[in-house]
Amino acid sequence: MKTCRDCGIEICTRDRDNRCARCENIADINEGPNPQIKHERRQARWNRAEREHVLRDLGLVKVRGALGGTYWE
Repeated sequence: MKTCRDCGIEICTRDRDNRCARCENIADINEGPNPQIKHERRQARWNRAEREHVLRDLGLVKVRGALGGTYWE
């Protein structure tokens, strides 16, 4: 058994998970991405949606390849 690195209680989690669920939630709130990263992710999501919209308007269909990749045809 392992112990939570923050509060010290005994936990049963996967390897590399060193916090209990309660401490993990607190850490997500306190150590979350800074506003610049959030803005970059929002911008990337917007750009991806716009690109997909244009490709669909051109009549292309987004498909998944045999090895898991996605492409437009």
